[in-house]
Amino acid sequence: MEKRATLIKRASLNINQLDSIKIGDFLSDEYGKSGKVCEIEKINRYGEYHYYFKLSKSGTILIIL
Repeated sequence: MEKRATLIKRASLNINQLDSIKIGDFLSDEYGKSGKVCEIEKINRYGEYHYYFKLSKSGTILIIL
């Protein structure tokens, strides 16, 4: 069974959708970056939520809400 990548569109995200992403999930963003999540960092700073999804071999996807 082939796993499909979860598409992340920054304009239509909410915190619950981001919290449901786990290590091992496949992500893809609207700019073409995609890969398997190997590390997640969540930071709440001054009322903003910063989500860093480190992808294996593809870099990092940063989402700020």
